[in-house]
Amino acid sequence: MNSGNTLVALVSAGLTGGLAGFVLCRFVRWLLDEIEADEGGQDSHANEFGKQELGKSAPHYCSITVVGCCLVAVGIVWWEVICQGLLPHNVGGPSATSPALFVRAWGHLIFFWFLAAAAWVDIRYRVIPDIITTPGVVCGLIALAIFPEVLLPVPAIKERSFAAATLTADFLVAWGPLSLSKAVDSSVLHLLTTVVLFVLWWVICTSRWTTENKDISKRVVQRVNQCVSEPRNVVFVLGIAILCIVNWFGGVRLAAIESGMIGLAVSAGIVWFTRAGASVALGREAMGMGDVTLMAMVGVWLGWQPAVVIFFLATFIGLIHGLFQLVMHRENELPFGPSLCLAAVLVTLFWQPVWDWASVLFDDVVQLGTVLGLVVVLTAVTLSLWRWLRGKMQSV
Repeated sequence: MNSGNTLVALVSAGLTGGLAGFVLCRFVRWLLDEIEADEGGQDSHANEFGKQELGKSAPHYCSITVVGCCLVAVGIVWWEVICQGLLPHNVGGPSATSPALFVRAWGHLIFFWFLAAAAWVDIRYRVIPDIITTPGVVCGLIALAIFPEVLLPVPAIKERSFAAATLTADFLVAWGPLSLSKAVDSSVLHLLTTVVLFVLWWVICTSRWTTENKDISKRVVQRVNQCVSEPRNVVFVLGIAILCIVNWFGGVRLAAIESGMIGLAVSAGIVWFTRAGASVALGREAMGMGDVTLMAMVGVWLGWQPAVVIFFLATFIGLIHGLFQLVMHRENELPFGPSLCLAAVLVTLFWQPVWDWASVLFDDVVQLGTVLGLVVVLTAVTLSLWRWLRGKMQSV
C-alpha cells in the first residue's frame, strides 16, 4: 500500500471512528436514561453515582468518547491493514488480500462498538441489556453472511501437486482452517443445525422489549400489530431468513455462518454452566444473564475457539479488576462484562500469538475437554476466592 492510500485509509478510519464515538455516546446516554426511568426511585449507590457523573460531565464524556473511538479506529486500520498484525509473518493467502484486510478491520470496529456499549452500561448499572447484545448477534450474522472475510486468519498448509506444500493464511471456521475443513454445501443438516442453535439462543437469551398486553378482548388486528412491533419477533424472522438464504448458496458463507452459530452456542454454554456451578457454590447468583448474552455475541463474531480463550483470560482480568475495586473503592459487586469485553479486544488484536499458543489445545478432543473443564472450574474457583477476599476486606 502506497503512502497516498495509507493516508486515505487512516483518515477515513478516523472520521468513521469519530462518528461511531458520537453515536455510542448518544446511544449509551439514552440507554442509561431508560434504565434510570425503569428503576424509578430505587436508592442504588451505583445508579446515583452514574446519574450524577453523566449529568455533570456529559459534554466532557462525549468529547472523550469521540476522540477515543477515532484513535481506536485509526489504530485498528493501522494494525490490521497496514501492519497486517493479525496475519502469520510473511504468509499470503485468501485472508491476506487487501479486501479481506479492510473487511476484517471494519468488522472489528463494529464488533468493538458493541463491546464498548456493553462494558459502559455494565460498569454504570451492573447490567448488559438485550438491546445491545441482540443487535450485536444479528449484525454478526449479517457480516458473516455478506463478508465472510471478517473471519479471523489462521496459518494452514496448502498441498500443491506441482511443488512442495506451502504455508498460507486461511480463515478460521468451526472445524479449523477453511481449506482443511470438510466441504460445506447446502444441505438440510446444515440448515437444521444453524436454525436449532439460533432458536435456542432466541428463546433463552432474548426477552421482550415492549410491554405485553394480556387483554384477551383485543382484536386480531391489534394482536398482529403488537406481534409485528415487537423487536424480538423481528429478530427471529430476520435471523431465520439469513440462515435459510446462506444455506441456499452454501460455500464459504455457510461455513462462516455455521462457525458463528457454533461459536454462539459454545460461548453462551460455557458461561451458562459456569454461572450455574458458581451460583451453587456461592449460594447466590454469581453472574447475570447479560454475561451469557454477551459471550453469545462474542462467539458469533469470532467463533468458538477464540471465545474459549477469551473466557479463560477474562477470569484473570476479572480477578485483578475485582481486587482493585475492592481495595480502592470497597466495591462489593463485580461486573464481569467489562472483563469479557477487554479480553475479547485483546484476543482479537493479538490473535496471531494467541493462536500460536492455543491452536495445539484444539487439535485433540481430550485436550479440548480438559481446557473447557479447566475454564469452568477455574472461573468458579476465582469467584469463590473473590468472595473470600471480599469477606476479609469487609471485616477489616
